[in-house]
Amino acid sequence: MMLLLDNVGVFALNYAGLAGLCLAMERHSADLRGRGNEAPPAARRKLRLGGWAALALALCWAGGADDGARGLLFWLGSLTACGLLLIVLLPYAARHAARLAVAAAAAALLAGALSLG
Repeated sequence: MMLLLDNVGVFALNYAGLAGLCLAMERHSADLRGRGNEAPPAARRKLRLGGWAALALALCWAGGADDGARGLLFWLGSLTACGLLLIVLLPYAARHAARLAVAAAAAALLAGALSLG
């Protein structure tokens, strides 16, 4: 059975991962930084790599916190909710979406530290 800290950690990692993948795209990078001032390709590659790593870590966390099937189901549901949140935030408030991604990564680290201790 997943505890509240596990739920928060998986959701936060999923949000941070999806936000990283979205902000690695040229279009959303331009929304965040302004047209003509997009992030350089090296920074977008790092965002892409970090996004995939966060999603993989969230999947491992969900599978380890509960049995495989329920953990996978929670991960997919969390991924869907995070995707919907990003669909709403990115076109209208890209800066807020990016700030929330940083806060989500910090929350995931805190939840991980608390659940281990």
